[in-house]
Amino acid sequence: MKVRGVIFDMDGTITAPYLEFGKIKEAAGIGDVDMLDYLRRATGAEYERVHALLMKFEEDGVANAKLNRGARTVLNFLRRRRIPTGLLTRNSRQSVAGVCRKLRLQFDVVMTREDGPHKPAPEPIWEMARRWGVRREELLMVGDYKWDVLCARNAGIACAVLINGEIPDWARAAQYRIRRLTELREIIGP
Repeated sequence: MKVRGVIFDMDGTITAPYLEFGKIKEAAGIGDVDMLDYLRRATGAEYERVHALLMKFEEDGVANAKLNRGARTVLNFLRRRRIPTGLLTRNSRQSVAGVCRKLRLQFDVVMTREDGPHKPAPEPIWEMARRWGVRREELLMVGDYKWDVLCARNAGIACAVLINGEIPDWARAAQYRIRRLTELREIIGP
C-alpha cells in the first residue's frame, strides 16, 4: 500500500484515553445511545443541558490529556516523509484546540464534530482526500474504536486500529491491528 495521507483519531489514539463516554452518558442520564446522535436530536433546554455537560467533560479532558506512547515519533516520521496528517475526531473544536496547544500538535487538516457529519460518516475523509489531492486507496485511518473502523470502511480506505488488550470483534474489520503507534512505520514503509 502506498500511503500518501494519514488520518488520526484523537482521544485514545494520538492521546492516551481521557474521555470515558460511559461516565458521560451516565451523568447525562441518556442511556446506552450514541452521545452525538442524541445531541443532534435534542432540542432546547435538553440540548443545552447535555451539550454543557459534554463540554465540561471535554474541558476536564484537555487538562488531563497526555500523548499516547509513540505518537510524537510517528508524527515526526510522517513529517520527514512529507506525508500529510489529518485529525478526525468526534470531539469539539474547542477541545481539539486545547489538546493541540497543550501537547504542541500540528496537523495539516483538523475536522471536528462541528465540521460536518461525524464518524462513522465518510464525508470528512473524502474532504481530506480532496484537499490533499490523493486517492482514497492512498489514505490510512488510524484509530482505537469502532467508529474509526466503520468510518474508514464507509469511506473506502484502509484502517489501522490501535488495540489495548483483547481484540474486540469490530476491530477484525480493520486491515491492520497494532499495539503501538510506532508499528505504523512498518505499514507505511521506507
